[in-house]
Amino acid sequence: LGRVRAAQGDIKEAIEYYERAVSRVPDAVFVAMLGDLYKLAGREKEADAQYRLVEQIARLSAANGVIYNRQLALFYADHDLKAEEAFVNATKEYEERRDIYGADAVAWTAFKAGKITEAQAAMRDALRLGTKDATLFYHAGMIARAAGDDAQARDYLRRSLDLNPQFDPVQALLARQALEGSNRTASP
Repeated sequence: LGRVRAAQGDIKEAIEYYERAVSRVPDAVFVAMLGDLYKLAGREKEADAQYRLVEQIARLSAANGVIYNRQLALFYADHDLKAEEAFVNATKEYEERRDIYGADAVAWTAFKAGKITEAQAAMRDALRLGTKDATLFYHAGMIARAAGDDAQARDYLRRSLDLNPQFDPVQALLARQALEGSNRTASP
């Protein structure tokens, strides 16, 4: 229900649902989302505490032999943290699990590390099956934008938001901002 409330723009109630979920099951995905919601609500210190907890969960998972590279890499990329480490972790996991979401993680972390050529190649691999996924399209749009392909960027960003305008409270907002910025600079 927290995800639904966040998609509806009810950040306060979404936070309440995620706080309850995290108190029961401190899953890294829930913890990261709670951090993002705190950030959207202007509660920076609480957001930072949740982000530190994500890293602690990752360290515990690694100590217990759980493969967690992809999720941690995406967390770092989404939060503009440890870009090179994120890219290395995503690449390492992709060598073990070669699926479209692994390719997407490599693409997104490469983009965040400033490796646009690598990001484009990995994104082509991520999109190879034609999977309709708002996050994939968002990542593809931002990578195309960084590569200077504004038309392709607009297409992917539109597809992302058309498919699910609230695919992620923070990333969907960034997608809208990027699309609005590219629409202002696009020629008719």
